[in-house]
Amino acid sequence: MTTRSITYRSILGFRKYPVKTLVNVFIVYASIWTILEPLLGIVPLAQNYFSGELKFFTLVFISILIGLYRSALPEEIEIKYGNSTIKVIYGDLFSFDGYKAIPISRYLFETQVVATSLQNKIIQMFVKSEEGTKGFDRYKQSLCTAVRGEKFQEVYRDATQQQEKYYPLGTTAFIDLAGKDYVLFSLTETELKGYITNDNCNVSKMWIALEIFWNQVRIHARGNSINIPLIGSGVTGIRLAPTQVLEINLLAIANAIEEKGKITTEEIRIILHPKYLEDINLTDLRKIWG
Repeated sequence: MTTRSITYRSILGFRKYPVKTLVNVFIVYASIWTILEPLLGIVPLAQNYFSGELKFFTLVFISILIGLYRSALPEEIEIKYGNSTIKVIYGDLFSFDGYKAIPISRYLFETQVVATSLQNKIIQMFVKSEEGTKGFDRYKQSLCTAVRGEKFQEVYRDATQQQEKYYPLGTTAFIDLAGKDYVLFSLTETELKGYITNDNCNVSKMWIALEIFWNQVRIHARGNSINIPLIGSGVTGIRLAPTQVLEINLLAIANAIEEKGKITTEEIRIILHPKYLEDINLTDLRKIWG
């Protein structure tokens, strides 16, 4: 994380836990004073440079900085569940090794999707990898190969004025792009730009999709790490607080482990966008799940 985010997490930590922060500042001040006093006695010349008000204000300033740092909200927590390790981390989903999970529409082959969606980011990666429209074609071909044999319905859509393939919730596609692995799975009714409805998904549908997703991961992960975003946020339209959505994600992982045992991955990571720092306190989450 950047220096700015450390500063921001420290400020949030003070706002949420002011008494704890002040206690940390006092402990740091007392600890430094306890060490410094005998040292100054051993080296009398140091008194000329570090005494009186200068010493006091310097100690207070250092103590405040360290106290704030120690009270900063965590950027990462680790949860042991059964034989599996789950990490909840603030960061960029695409910067981590292993499979990156991307929730997409049940109309798998949509390409003119919402610009802020993770699906759009994947599509743009394909577009940049080829010239002209070849990137779109390659994206669709990769998806087509990955879901070959999966059941679907042919549905006429008013939004596109044509017949389209409509897949069951949780339909999962493992694809490779420039040597990096992605797992796309159907979650929403649509990601199509300008056609997002308020009931694009709900908790029941999300749970079904996650059950199927984690079962597929168990089969195909083969020891690789799995990275998922905060599934249920964004265009899903699920009206729950981010903390509640995160709890559902954790419960889905726990349910998969309880039902069928260890998920054979090196690590399971839930990657949170830094915008959720004010909404999701990992300290509280660690108390519940730690």
